[in-house]
Amino acid sequence: MDKTAISRGLQRAPLGQFLLWLGPWIALLVFGVYCAYLCLRYGLHLTNMDNRFAFGAWIFLDLTVIALGAGAFFTGFLLYILKRKELRAVINSAVTIGFICYSGAVVILMVDVGQPLRAWFTFWHPNVHSMLTEVTFCITCYLGVLAFEYIPILLKNRKLRQIPSFLVFEFNMHKVMYVLAGAGTFLSFFHQGSLGGLYGVLNGRPFVYRESFGIWPTTF
Repeated sequence: MDKTAISRGLQRAPLGQFLLWLGPWIALLVFGVYCAYLCLRYGLHLTNMDNRFAFGAWIFLDLTVIALGAGAFFTGFLLYILKRKELRAVINSAVTIGFICYSGAVVILMVDVGQPLRAWFTFWHPNVHSMLTEVTFCITCYLGVLAFEYIPILLKNRKLRQIPSFLVFEFNMHKVMYVLAGAGTFLSFFHQGSLGGLYGVLNGRPFVYRESFGIWPTTF
């Protein structure tokens, strides 16, 4: 193996130890693929989502994985906007975790709509009375912001840094990183508003149900 591909200060783990670490993640991935197959094969009722009860797999992801991934935006806000330089050591890890989490969110949304090949219908024919529409729009915007924030991490590879044009591009991206950090933090306010408004669109919860919650501006 080319040792230049390994970061400085790191030692290559033995194959057995690496496979032992990789095993649980592969098992989790296989379990996710199996669950996606069940949803697509037997219907969305497996996630308990219907017209009266809007909690499907997507809201589970909203409250768990998205909460973890949102740390990327807040860390970027503290580092690039509030100039907390001590967070520079963890910003790359935060962005990587956030990118993985929001990528998973987009995948689970495609499964939850029931027909992944028609997932683009959410953007071309949006249902303005659906919280899922708001979540889809916001998560897609988040993923786009994180993709741009992830580019400098890829360009830090020592092989890529030998290409002058990539080095210049990485330097210029760092100059505008505060714009991306601010955009990500701003977008977070819209998406998190859906968590507070979610109960309001459930007919089965008359205590908090209000018809106006089903129309977009009031969901924020």
